[in-house]
Amino acid sequence: MILGILAFKLTESKEIFLGLLGTGVSISFGLLKYKIENDRIFLELFTDFNKKYDSCFNDKLNIIINKEQIDKEDKAIVIDYINLCAEEYLWYYKSRIDYKVWSAWKDGMLFYFNSKNINPIVNEELIQKKSYYGLYEELGNKLITIKQTE
Repeated sequence: MILGILAFKLTESKEIFLGLLGTGVSISFGLLKYKIENDRIFLELFTDFNKKYDSCFNDKLNIIINKEQIDKEDKAIVIDYINLCAEEYLWYYKSRIDYKVWSAWKDGMLFYFNSKNINPIVNEELIQKKSYYGLYEELGNKLITIKQTE
């Protein structure tokens, strides 16, 4: 708008003023549409990830971390959870997940990943870390290694 007024004052051309005004309005609407679309995608991802976590993992992970010994089914659940975490990280990396949300999710991941029953599986999967879209690099030195007792 300011450029349009300035151009009009300098050239007294209505066409330049209207062209700059139209461009400004178009850019404003484009940015607004981008923001709305970004928020819609975030809400969809946030809802889907939380629904999947609540229905597939929350109760099961809490049981696994307190078991005396874990079995193959428990291990499969943990690997599926690592895959969910990697997908969440991928969307955070692509700027579709807000930092505050990612930070909360990351704290939850570290809680489970560093528990005595889940940590050995997490460390086994470290060998295939490229399959996890950079999740292991993101968690970095916050992952601990717990020796599994036989």
